[in-house]
Formats: sequence, structure tokens, C-alpha cells
Amino acid sequence: MNILVAEDDYVSRLLVKKAVKKMGHAVLEAENGKIAWELFLEHQPDMVISDWMMPEMTGLELCKNIRASDKKTYSYIMLLTAKDKTDDLVEVFEAEADDYIIKPFKPDELRSRIKTGERIIQLEKQHHEMQDELVEKNKELDDALAHLKNTQSQILQSEKMASIGQLAAGVAHEINNPIGFIGSNLEALSDYMQDVSSLLNKYQDFQKCVKDGAKGESREIEQQLSGLAQFEEEIEIDYLKDDIPELLNDCKEGTQRVARIVADLKSFAHPGNDKQMLIDLNAGLDTTLNVVYNEIKYKATVEKEYGEIARVEGFPQKLNQVFMNILVNAAQAIEENGKITIATSNEDKHVVVKISDTGCGIAPENLPKVFDPFFTTKEIGKGTGLGMNIAYNIIEDHNGTISIESQVGKGTTFIIRLPAK
Repeated sequence: MNILVAEDDYVSRLLVKKAVKKMGHAVLEAENGKIAWELFLEHQPDMVISDWMMPEMTGLELCKNIRASDKKTYSYIMLLTAKDKTDDLVEVFEAEADDYIIKPFKPDELRSRIKTGERIIQLEKQHHEMQDELVEKNKELDDALAHLKNTQSQILQSEKMASIGQLAAGVAHEINNPIGFIGSNLEALSDYMQDVSSLLNKYQDFQKCVKDGAKGESREIEQQLSGLAQFEEEIEIDYLKDDIPELLNDCKEGTQRVARIVADLKSFAHPGNDKQMLIDLNAGLDTTLNVVYNEIKYKATVEKEYGEIARVEGFPQKLNQVFMNILVNAAQAIEENGKITIATSNEDKHVVVKISDTGCGIAPENLPKVFDPFFTTKEIGKGTGLGMNIAYNIIEDHNGTISIESQVGKGTTFIIRLPAK
């Protein structure tokens, strides 16, 4: 340990130096406060033993300068003084010195007080070591937390893609239906266009005949008109005039349906943004219904009881995944001819979403486990047991709550509450 001894009296400085060296410590000497301050800045000793009254700079001034310095570790300061009044000693401690010795002092007393300082310094070093270790541990925890969040995000996306994979056949069917009738309509339109093209050719022939008829060929004009009327009857021109706009409108609606499904699926599958945004939950529910519609339509009808609700702040893709997990579970709980009711409302500065089904219900002993990871009552291969756990965590991350009410044989209701904006 390095100890700085600042004492303007040579004999006193020699006595302190001898006692310090006898204890095995290195000594720095200063004959006044100014030199002591310079040595302190250069060597930053662990302990300072200083006389109070010194030229250039007093011991109290030296003490205050040390405490105001940017030295990272603690320096133990002991003042030597002949003053023994209470007010004087109070001034010593107000200058933030740690100890004092009244002159004249005995070497044994000095050594004892230096040992006390050693213990303080050792404790302070241990504190710094523990602090550094704690900082390192915190860094490791931060890294582990970042890794955990990344893993959680990957699991969330994997579960989402797995859900989409399970719905892929239904989504393909939903896309295939409009594509099918678009193809059929185009074939019909192709046939119609052949007839219309033939009719146009006949009209062109008639136009030419009319021009020639101006020179006296009226009989041929009558024959052309008769032929046109007969051909219009053959191709059912009145029907074509009505059917062609309908076919085009059906094709337009079909392409819009496909575009809407693809857009909703793309939005649903997207990992989402890192920033939260204001969300219309009614729109999110509609988007999710478009994705899972084929999973539901053969088993249940969907009744929407949407209210005029406030917006919520959050991540739309994540909340849509919650809705999908609940809606798919509702469909799977219904054997046939069931009903799924989706209701939204504002309640006590919250937006509430209730999704109810008329399915088989959940046994009372399983209700507390519904949101546990890997819990599932489905057959092996039909569920990971992560859907409801992920839903619970997503709602919790949005500062909301999700609860469940169920009766065996009657159905289940999931209740989601999210803070309104």
C-alpha cells in the first residue's frame, strides 16, 4: 500500500515514515501541502497522513482537494494536529478526513490507526471488485435477456408460421374459389367475343352494302338487315348484353377477394415493426377472420357485435395472432352447426374483446392450465401447446389482461382487456 506522508516538521515526518515502513508500506514524502497535492495527483496513494498546519497548503485544504479529485478509488486521510478542542475536531471531519491523531502521538497508536485505515481501504477495494463483478454479471444478464427476447421473437414467429401452415389448405381453397370462377368467366367471355366479333364483321359488311345501296341496291340492303337480325337471334345478343357486364363484375370481385386474402395473409405473416402504433381492433379482427375463414365456415357462423371502440397502442401483427389462435381453437372446439360471436366495446378506459364459441367447453381442472406453455388437450401432432401461452404473453406485453370462462358442453369465452388511447 502506498502512503503519502505530508509533514513540514522533519522529525515528526521521520517518525511517521519509520512507523509506516516498519509495517511494510511504501512511503511518499512531502514537506508542505503543495508538494503533497502534486505527489497525490501523480501517484494517487491509498492513504494520506498529513499535518494540519503546513505552509503553501494546509492539511484541511489538501483533504478537500483530494475529496474533490476524480480519483476512482478511495484514499483514507488521517490528520495530525496539536489541536484538541471539539470544534477543531469537528472541522477535521467536515473537511471529510477519516481520522486524526493528536500530537504528540505514540508509534503504537499510529500503527493501530493505520491498520484501521488498511481495513477500510481493503473493504473499499473489495467493494469495487464486487461492483465490477456485479457490472460484469449484469452485462451477462443483459446479453442473456437479449438472447431470450430474440429466441422468444423467433418462437413467436415460428408459431405464427406454423399456424399459417395449418391454415394453408383453407387459404388456398379460399383463393382457388375466386380463381376458378374467374377462369370459367373468362372462357365464357372468350366464346362471347367470338360471337361479338362475327356480329361486328356482319355490321361492317352491312355498312359497305348501305354505301352501295345508295346507288340503287335496296334489295341487297334488306337481305343484309334480315341476316343481321337472324344472327343476333342465334347468338342471343340481348343475353350477351346483360351477361357480359355481370361476368366482368364477377371477375372484378374475384380478383378483389384474392387481393384481400393475399394482403391479409401477408400482413398477418409479417414479423411486424419494432415500434408500437395505434390500432383499430375491429379492423384487426376482420383481417384475421379473412385468414381463418375457411377453418370456420364449415363448422360455424360468425356473428360480429362490434362497438365504436377507442384505438389501442401496440403491435397489430402480434394482436392478430392472439385473435387467430383463439378463433382457430374455437373452430376446432365445434363439431358442426356452431356459432362464434365476436364482441367489442369500451369499458373503464379499456377496450374489451370477447370471443365466444358454442363448442365443447373446457373441463374445470384444465382451466388453470390453459395459458401454461406446452399444455394442450389436442391429439399428438395437432397442437404445440404454445398458442395460448403466446397469446397470454402478447396481451401482457401490451399491459392488458386475458381471461377465460367456460362450461363443458356449452362453450368458451375469451375476454381480452387492453388500455384505450
